[in-house]
Amino acid sequence: MNVLTLTLGPLQTNCYIIYGKDKKAAVIDPAFYADKIEDALNEKGLILDKILLTHAHFDHIMAVKELRKNGVSLYLHTDDEEMLCDPKLNCMLDFMGKSIEFEKADVLLNDGDTVDVGGEALKVLHTPGHTKGSVCYISDEHIFSGDTLFKNGVGRCDLYGGNYLTIRESLKKIAALEKDYTVFPGHGECTTLNYEKNNNIYMNF
Repeated sequence: MNVLTLTLGPLQTNCYIIYGKDKKAAVIDPAFYADKIEDALNEKGLILDKILLTHAHFDHIMAVKELRKNGVSLYLHTDDEEMLCDPKLNCMLDFMGKSIEFEKADVLLNDGDTVDVGGEALKVLHTPGHTKGSVCYISDEHIFSGDTLFKNGVGRCDLYGGNYLTIRESLKKIAALEKDYTVFPGHGECTTLNYEKNNNIYMNF
């Protein structure tokens, strides 16, 4: 699986374009600037097939509406469905001072589901704590961790749906994974799972 990283918006959110040999791409967390995402897709000759959200905070969804204009399907965990359409719950009103109306997700995900991207299956791992419906998407080599796990850190738990005890349990689930995955977080630089197991204090409560 190929991974292209775009860091977008005032909170420097990582948006990932992932694709295989068939050139059908998925965008994980289209944060801001749909035009920049579309330019990156066009430069690679890719066709946007799916939008995958790790969670529904405003800084991970601002370009969703524009990217869905051609009928692209949106995937989101069922426990974050209410956040997507509520600018108070997804923090858009508080941080941006405005609201955008979003249509509901086309596909509501649950733990253990799989999503096909370019002929490769991404496994959905439900990792609540940052939000109720936070997920990681796991391929053979990669973990797209959203705001659950960062290099040397974790996502905040003091916003709507956040829970410190819950994110601790989610980190235990991630730590139980045996392979040394490359971790692509929602903010900051990439890391590896083994590095986080050995160096991230939040992974070693």
